[in-house]
Amino acid sequence: MRDFDEKEFVYKLDKILKREFGTDLVFHEFSAGYGIADLVFAPNFSFKKKAIKRIPISDFNSLSILLTLKGGKTYKQNEITRMFPQVTTKEIRRLLNILSASQYLEKIDKDTYRKCTSTTPLNPIDKIVAVEVKLNDHKRGLIQARRYQYFADESYLAILKEADKNIDLEEFNKYNIGLILFDSSANCIEVRRPYSMNYHFQYNVSLFAKEMMLSRSMSLAS
Repeated sequence: MRDFDEKEFVYKLDKILKREFGTDLVFHEFSAGYGIADLVFAPNFSFKKKAIKRIPISDFNSLSILLTLKGGKTYKQNEITRMFPQVTTKEIRRLLNILSASQYLEKIDKDTYRKCTSTTPLNPIDKIVAVEVKLNDHKRGLIQARRYQYFADESYLAILKEADKNIDLEEFNKYNIGLILFDSSANCIEVRRPYSMNYHFQYNVSLFAKEMMLSRSMSLAS
């Protein structure tokens, strides 16, 4: 078999891992603010079979506002602004208008808002798998795969099987990173899953990643 580059490797894995993870939802070069993963999957998920009847929240500050506000309580705009000192007043106003137009917030009057109880930012994607792809540089790949643990339930390094002899498996176990070994001669993979749950997981970052995935899926479908 002829040699291939990293880009070709990514596309080979795309097809194989869709079957492995049971999904048609996959993105290349996906970022949720912690590096750019070569591949991101939503296992056992079919966007075509899910009816998404709301607008995904693809802005992190908007999502943070919605997660912070309590249901049933009214908030003045200046009160919300004080909760997010890193965001300008003008930007807060813009985000509140977007959230109310998308029916996540109810606008009571000119500067008063209440969280709608009929909608929720939670989405039907239960799990995210992020994959860093390297031909043989497992040390750099491990560093990058660790970044994705902030938003992904499982993080993997995919690498050529012939590079396996140079890998310290104890180091991968230490950081709870899975391995996907690709046999180029047989065009198949061996998956070594992370040994435990991901404890670096951040709920708001993961939820933001899922909203981004849904937003991109809807854009592709339209």
